[in-house]
Amino acid sequence: MARGEKFERVLADLYKAALGDVRWVSVAASIHDLIGTNGHSLTYAEPGPGGEPRIRFSRFFVGAEHRDDLQQLYYRDYFWRDEAIPRLDGLGDGEMVRKSHLYTDQEKKTSAAYNEFRVSLETQHGFFMGLDGLDGRGIVLSFGNSTERTGWGHDQIQAIRTLAPHMRQFARVRRVMADAEALSASLGGLLETRQLGIIQLDRCGRILEANDRALDILLKRDGVCDRGGVLVAGHREENRELQRLLAHALPGSGVQGTGGSLKITCRNAPGPLVLEVHPVRGMGADHRASQLAALVLVVDPAARPVVDPDLVARVLGLTPAESLVAVALATGQTVAGIADAQGCAESTVRSHVKRVYRKLGISKQTELVRRILSLEGLRSSFR
Repeated sequence: MARGEKFERVLADLYKAALGDVRWVSVAASIHDLIGTNGHSLTYAEPGPGGEPRIRFSRFFVGAEHRDDLQQLYYRDYFWRDEAIPRLDGLGDGEMVRKSHLYTDQEKKTSAAYNEFRVSLETQHGFFMGLDGLDGRGIVLSFGNSTERTGWGHDQIQAIRTLAPHMRQFARVRRVMADAEALSASLGGLLETRQLGIIQLDRCGRILEANDRALDILLKRDGVCDRGGVLVAGHREENRELQRLLAHALPGSGVQGTGGSLKITCRNAPGPLVLEVHPVRGMGADHRASQLAALVLVVDPAARPVVDPDLVARVLGLTPAESLVAVALATGQTVAGIADAQGCAESTVRSHVKRVYRKLGISKQTELVRRILSLEGLRSSFR
């Protein structure tokens, strides 16, 4: 298969995988084949209270396998002492750096992360790439060594750069879908979600349907609205960008649409809305789904329950991992959703939940919700 055909196939599957329509691991294998690398990882992180990165989501893939064992090994034994991690701080959107350039000559002889993890797994000659996430969070793509005998070539580097914006969109949308516990929902079933605004568009960009949360936002006519069946933004420049994104998501017959993100200014809200425009043509078998060509996911960061896991850990005496699970559970996420969002097994999440219940002396989720949400009043004490 020619490189151009491989790219189109990867692109189509990547957009499907963002919504949970195809398995991520199958897309990972196609990405490795397209680029010519032995593996990759995708990590979603945000700055911690001391400036250190706090991992929100991470997945490791080698060949055609999801390697949860390597992921757990790295974060348990190497992440906290990996000399490369603080040197990734400030990596710009789309900026690439060779992994070997992040270690000194001395560290290449002595570093456990470099020698025991990267060299042993043949990833030391790969690349890191930074991508912008949501709400100040960052995405880091990590690629293993080249599978070409002569090492990395121009076409391989170009393939990474061309694919990167779509990997960023994949990560952002999958993050949003995981937060809304909607990864397993059908396209029609997404309209039932309450944690996320969903707007369905047809091939001409006209609104087919919207769920209750999106309708409420559209009816307020603050930031975005329905004007004659067409989605428009109130601010002229933002509307120009919105229409550009919609045109890319709905390019015409036989062409793979591409997604994008946009912040929308609201007059009567503390912060902007975030729109994630996502092509979905060809993802449904029934007649209704065949009319559907794109989704607009409307994210209102201000509407999310805001509970600080670090505050929970300090006040309730939980470990960082336990507090993350406790907060997620208390704010409405399921065990399956938490496991998918954090890239771990459901059994791991259940073990954390049992320890949290034991430490807090409780036995019901309603008690956990009451304990966690009551701490918001103490937030200013810990700033």
